[in-house]
Amino acid sequence: MCAGCLGSSSSSTAPTLEFTYVVGEGDNSIRAFAQKSTGDLQALAVSSFGTNPRPVSIALHPSRNFLYVPNLTANTVSGFSIDHTAGVLTPIGTAVPPTPACVAPATCANPVGAAIDSGGHFLFVLNQGVVTTVPASISVFSIDATRGLLTAIAGSPFPFASLAAPNPQFMVASPTSGFLYVSNGASGNISAFSIGSNGVPTEVAGSPFPLEAGATVAGLAIDPKGQFLFAADSTNNAIASFSIAGSGGLTAVAGSPFRSDFGPAAVAVDATSSFLYSANKPANSVSAFKITSGALTQVAGSPFALTAAGSAGPPQPTFLTVDVTNTFLLVANQATANISVYNIRASDGALGLITNSPFGVAVQPLWIVTTK
Repeated sequence: MCAGCLGSSSSSTAPTLEFTYVVGEGDNSIRAFAQKSTGDLQALAVSSFGTNPRPVSIALHPSRNFLYVPNLTANTVSGFSIDHTAGVLTPIGTAVPPTPACVAPATCANPVGAAIDSGGHFLFVLNQGVVTTVPASISVFSIDATRGLLTAIAGSPFPFASLAAPNPQFMVASPTSGFLYVSNGASGNISAFSIGSNGVPTEVAGSPFPLEAGATVAGLAIDPKGQFLFAADSTNNAIASFSIAGSGGLTAVAGSPFRSDFGPAAVAVDATSSFLYSANKPANSVSAFKITSGALTQVAGSPFALTAAGSAGPPQPTFLTVDVTNTFLLVANQATANISVYNIRASDGALGLITNSPFGVAVQPLWIVTTK
């Protein structure tokens, strides 16, 4: 389904539930949609907001007033304020260009992810670096609470030995505490950091924390209560589950890892901390799990197969998120340049594909956020 043909005549007149923002390969912009009460996505009247090349992820401020986009090849971060009435994005600091990931560009390269602490004071940017020439690192910026402007803190960027090659993949911040976690790809482990009052990250004792042998870890998610961290292991076809200690350290939950469908790439937890979903890229499916004290049990019907639009080929999902109302699951299908939208059944977490899904987005989507 094309980006200009999103939804149907009935869904287009339904009330707007929230706004959805997407970045992906094929366009240096953020794509913006109204999500209707039916779950349908409909492009906004102004539906594209330019970034630097190449936007790869989005961090939404806890206030939901700002969002930030790391630009991989430009080595910058684009910031925007959000109009909660029309969904329009306005560049932060319109008189200046996007913020460099590093004051001295030679000290960092290839920003791939971003996260914001639970208090909304600091933006953290994960830089993959360049093997043998520029180390992997974390850039840290203070966030002006009123305007959303970014200011690099003293000492940024911060390199850490545990982020060495193979390059780090994904970053997530605790929604309740001052901790930050980074997945380290084929190294098969997760680096953990405590966040100081000045924003400086310090690696916690015991970091990095390993998954099972041979793991390749990418997507991470923390439940909204801040009690458990979940990691997608694409090599072992599993989801690893860890309890988060008061120090920020990780301890494997009994029974972890929990088997999923083939090749999980990303994970997401619902707003009640009751269900977890994984995007299984090579299997073209979504696995759904019930969470019980961090342990995972697949719900009836899981995994749920993704279907391509027409003859577009396999969707290859790379990311997914539960919407802000906790009603719908949105799945980014990179290969088919569209988004599948599912209803979430509150009683058991089972998924039902909505009628008009999938919805075209004019890019190969890599990241989705929703907000009211």
